[in-house]
This record gives sequence, structure tokens and C-alpha cells, in this order.
Amino acid sequence: MLSPARALAASSASLLPARPLPARLSRAQLPFTVTVALLAAASAACSPAQDPPGRATDDRRPTPAPLLVPPVAPAAPAALAAASPDLLAAPAPLSASPSAAPLAPAAALAALAPGATSAVSREATLPGQGAKIASIAMRTWIYVAPDDRSTKLGYLRAGAVVDRAEVSAGTQGCAGGWYRIAPRGYVCVGKGASLELDHPVVAAAVRGPRRGAPVPYHYVMSRTPPPHLYFRLPTAEDQRRVEGPKLAVHLARAAASPSSLPLDPVPDFLLGGRDLPKPYGAEKKLHYSVHTGRAKEKSAFGLITTFSWTNRRFGLTTELDLIPLDRTRPARISALRGVVIKDLDTEIPESPSDAAPGTDTASPADAASPPGSAPPASSPTSQAAAAIDAGGFSIADLPDDELPPPPPGTDARIDPALRGAPAFVRVHGTTLHRPSASTRALVRAGLAPFRSGWVLTGRTRGGVKGMVETTDGAWLAGAHLVIAELRKDPQGFARAGKKWIDVSIERQMLVAYEGTRPVFAALISSGRSGMADPAETDATIRGSFYIHAKHVSTTMDGDDEASEAFDLRDVPYTQYFRGGYALHGAYWHDEFGKARSHGCINLAPADAAWLFEWTEPAVPPEWHGAVNIEGGGTLVYVHG
Repeated sequence: MLSPARALAASSASLLPARPLPARLSRAQLPFTVTVALLAAASAACSPAQDPPGRATDDRRPTPAPLLVPPVAPAAPAALAAASPDLLAAPAPLSASPSAAPLAPAAALAALAPGATSAVSREATLPGQGAKIASIAMRTWIYVAPDDRSTKLGYLRAGAVVDRAEVSAGTQGCAGGWYRIAPRGYVCVGKGASLELDHPVVAAAVRGPRRGAPVPYHYVMSRTPPPHLYFRLPTAEDQRRVEGPKLAVHLARAAASPSSLPLDPVPDFLLGGRDLPKPYGAEKKLHYSVHTGRAKEKSAFGLITTFSWTNRRFGLTTELDLIPLDRTRPARISALRGVVIKDLDTEIPESPSDAAPGTDTASPADAASPPGSAPPASSPTSQAAAAIDAGGFSIADLPDDELPPPPPGTDARIDPALRGAPAFVRVHGTTLHRPSASTRALVRAGLAPFRSGWVLTGRTRGGVKGMVETTDGAWLAGAHLVIAELRKDPQGFARAGKKWIDVSIERQMLVAYEGTRPVFAALISSGRSGMADPAETDATIRGSFYIHAKHVSTTMDGDDEASEAFDLRDVPYTQYFRGGYALHGAYWHDEFGKARSHGCINLAPADAAWLFEWTEPAVPPEWHGAVNIEGGGTLVYVHG
């Protein structure tokens, strides 16, 4: 659940945009320092307020405005030998002065020790030769050039290990040295990154996110009271002392409903009796004997591993806290999937309407209904999305130019507004009809699953409120469907053949396009205030925007005074397009198709995963996030 959107969208000057100002205030009327204070205090549509707590200060996009403090002077050139990985110069703000322009990669190489460039082979300056670098921060920023004043491309998350160049590209603003990484960009060795692959943070972060899966982590929601946060494996006596004399009663009750999460071996790092380290940028709390206090009420966590210890299940969170899972409940992840619309150039399978008499022809929705069932073959629009298709998406064809003969009673005219339009079943118990093999009259063929996705041919019997035909050969009652309105975007992306996303608040539906061709459709949950003013209510902002920041997962929290306050860790597949407004997966509800968010556009996790891999800017496999401050991300058009 997300905090109320009672403010205007923040300016594009922040990476994960700052919280919007109230409508009655204007940035032009406020001094800079007052503006910053208000941005920190005001509530946003889907605020990434702390991501997780303690990271917000590292998340400001550089601004071309004049600096209030002078930029950090560049460090002296370093020798080729790697400096101590414990050193780091904090990223300096972007300078508006032409004299402070960042070094280009070639210039950075020339800035090495005198004569070094002649002795260094080109291969040593490029990743892929076997050398690695590890992230030891919640966000290890990646820059376009080896200079902390250059543009940020994205970031790594604690525990990530990526290929790097063998030699440093210089020490401009980074005493530990800049290293080029795969597939692009430069990382500074210091508090955020290390050349020591056995660093405690790397050893403790045993597993990264599962890219391509409907959710990148296993998720749990806290019960009341919330769990304690342990920083080492607690003995049975530790647990009794910390959690009180009623622990035995609690454990006996919890044993009656054990967690369904899979169990891994206890990590070797913890078995050695070591304390869990905190990645740079994570909130550091006061340490008690073996814990740092309780989690917030109504917390949710992403877990990188779960295991059994002292006959009790524990989970290791992404911020490297240990929590007893009997103080939580597993999140109920929606099994809903959208519909992937096949490319016209791909081979189209035999039409089910031409099947032999008596053949049981399953609809695409039937194929997607049972979780884990094998989906039909498909050719989605990207290789990254192909991996996600194995999760049981409906796979539909666009209608052929020449359709097979229609059943008797079909309207002669094909409705162009329906031809190729995605649609979703919105009524429980909707009957599915198919033409009989003999008379081709429509006969009952079971039920169409609730919220299943289809693509229409444009044929109808009695118009859009009568029966409509799908490309699968099935016929459904048009009145039982929510049907997308195929359109062209107002920015001309459709004419240019580019990717763009159409979001309808009225229909609670999203359609992804490549030019004028729809390639994917999904149900959404937009702001619960519908078409009201987003500056004063929980409505979703409307207009044309560009995705400028993407995160495999990020943390959102709510207004502490709100009745639905939350602390949602690792919200999956988040894509910010304006201020605090984002497209993201939601693991805490399954009401997609209804408006219910605090302003963001919620998607079923699998749909959010598909869309995340399809949009721009692309996030390389080992990265946790990518940014595009130049406005080149995928267009998002939100309307009524």
C-alpha cells in the first residue's frame, strides 16, 4: 500500500525523484534550501522515501544549476597498482563550469602515471580478461566516464560481482581507482566497491535477485508483533532472552502452520559465528546483544535465502538482517498473467477452429490458468522477455489478413476498432463458445477464466455488446470483456515505430506497442482516486512521460500517520516515469483490474517482470538499476 499522493510531481532533478511539493507552493517562490527541506518532508504518489533507509542521500541526480559548494578537486594520478579498496572519495556534484568537464575514457587513460599508457595493452583496459569487482554498497554507482562528475548510468547492489578491466582508468575523484566494467561504465573502488571478492558483504550476500522470475526474491509480510532483526545466528538461549518467556508458546502455535518457503543450507558465513556486515548505504541501527531491535509494524521483506536453525526457520533479507520466519507470513503472489501478442512474421500454429471433431482445444487462457503449466510456443519481442514467457503467459496471434469462414450469423462487416484489440474477461463464469466442426454453429466449450487475456479478430455477432471472436477461434460475450482501444500516441512514437506504453485509467489496462502494433497487454491497478486531481488525491498523474529510472527492486514506505502505513522492501521491477510515479509489481495484493493504489501503476509481478525487460533504458543482467536522464527512455502515455 502506498502513501497518499497529496503533492505535485517532483522535478526531474532527482534520480529517484524527490517527493512533490504541495500545489499551493511553487519552486520559484522558495529558496533552494527550503525547497530541499520540503521535498524531503512532502508525501509522494509512490514515494521511494528511503531505498532502503539511509540510501536517499546517494540518490540525487546531478543538476546543471550553479553549485552551492565548490566541486571536489581531482586527486593526483595514481600508479597502475590498485589502491587500498577501503578508500573512496564521495561523488562530487556535477559542475556547471566548462573547466570541470569530466574526462573522456581516452583522456582518463592518458591521466595515468607518466609513460603508463605505452606499457598498458588495450586488453588490460577492457573488462573480460578474468578480473572482477564486487559491490559492497546498497548502491554502487556506475558512471559513463572515470570521473564522479560524469553521468550516472546505473548501479550495482551489494554482493554483485562483475567483470572489470585489469588496470585502473585513473583516480579522478576516486583514490581507490576507477575500473571499467561490463558491459559499460566505470566504478570507483572504495566504500561502494572492492577488488576483494571475499569481502564480508560479498560472502554474506549469498544470492542475488532472480531476473526473469515473476518476483526477484521470496517475500514475507510481518505479523504482529514484527520480527526482531538479528545480526548473527542466535542460539536458542539468545532467542528466549530476546523474544521473551512466551517464545515456546509462540513456536508451538507456529509449528501448526509451517512456512511454505524453500529451505537452503545455512550460509557458511553465518556458521562461522560472524556478525552480518551492513552494506554501505544501508541503515545502521544500534546493536544489542545479538539483534538491532524489531522491524517496523506492517513491514515486508525480500529474502535472498531461507534456512533452518535451532529447529526454527530464518530468512536473510536483502539488507543482511536475519528474521525468524514464524513472525511473518509468506506474501501471496498473484498468478495473474497478461497476454503476449505474437509478431506477424512468426509462424502461426493451426487454428483451433479447424481442429478435428471432438478435439479438446484449450484456449490460450486455459494454458495460462494453472500455475506452472507449460505455455504454448511463442516468439516474444525480446530475448529477455522470452525467459519470462515460460511462466504461463497467454500467447495470442494478431488476426490474419484473411480469416477463415465465419460461423453462421456472423456480422458481415469486420469492426476495425476491434481488429487486433487485446481484451480481458472481467466477469466470473463467462461462457466460452467455439464453432462446431460440422455445422460451424457456436457451441459451449467451457468457461473462460476470470481476467484471462485474448486478442480479437474484429468479427462480431450483434456488435461489440454481442459475441466477439478471438484469434484463438473462441467466441466470448463482448459485454463480459474489457477491451483495449487501439490508438496512436500523441508524441509520434507510433509513426516512428518506437516502443511506447498506453495506460488507460478507465479500463485499468496497459498495452505495450512497437510502433502501431500491440505486443503485450495487462491489467493494472492505478490510483484509487480515479480521474481526480493527482495533486490533491490518490489519482495517477496523466500525460506523456518517459521512463528515466529502473530498479530490479526498490523500497517504498508510506506516511507514518496514515492508517495504511507500510514499509515495503524490494518492490519488484520498478520503473519511474514522473516524480514519485512508477510502474511496478505488487506482491501485497491481487486486485488488478481495479483502481486501488496511492498513485503508482501496480502490475501483477509477472507482468511487471515482462515489461521491465522490454522497456528502455535496459538494465544489464548483473546490474540492479539503470537511469536515463536524457529523456530517451520508453514513452508512457497515461489517460482516462
